[in-house]
Amino acid sequence: MANNLLTKTAIANSIKKLIEKKSISKISVSDICRDCNINRKTFYYHFGDKYELLIWIFKTEIVDSTYEKYNTIYSYDAALHFLTCIYNNQTFYIKAFQEMGPHSLRDYFGDVLNPIVEELMIPEDYESETEIVADSFSDFLVSSFLRWLTNYPVITPQDYLEQLICVGSVLSVRLSKLFFEVSSK
Repeated sequence: MANNLLTKTAIANSIKKLIEKKSISKISVSDICRDCNINRKTFYYHFGDKYELLIWIFKTEIVDSTYEKYNTIYSYDAALHFLTCIYNNQTFYIKAFQEMGPHSLRDYFGDVLNPIVEELMIPEDYESETEIVADSFSDFLVSSFLRWLTNYPVITPQDYLEQLICVGSVLSVRLSKLFFEVSSK
């Protein structure tokens, strides 16, 4: 088991090193294998492709570490930890999240957010709309998150989280008021 983790970590470190020089779409599995001195069979034993590797890195370094430290990701401190981990590795995560397509890190992040949104933000009386509300709000969070990472200079995780809280408050009040006024006419 420890050997598997060592190999996965070596592979992860290789893609992180390579991503500093070129985009993920230009990095091949052969490049990764050559960099960490393994064969392709070893790579494919651990990961289905480079996108699965990106998800593994994100899951182990960000998602799992947040759960380990806070036992949840449903708190301000946990969210701040989550964002700080990404902020401390901006170059890697900016490039990793810019990749689009099936099995992308961006899609995985949305999948991580959906149950959180469902549990924390959707009142019981909206259960029939749970999926559309969760998907829409998760899409908003992913877009906001990417905008945060790609704006220069990047503001601190704490400032971003405060802005996100403010935007959420304003949006909920404004949308409720807008639609309540429209439906009552």
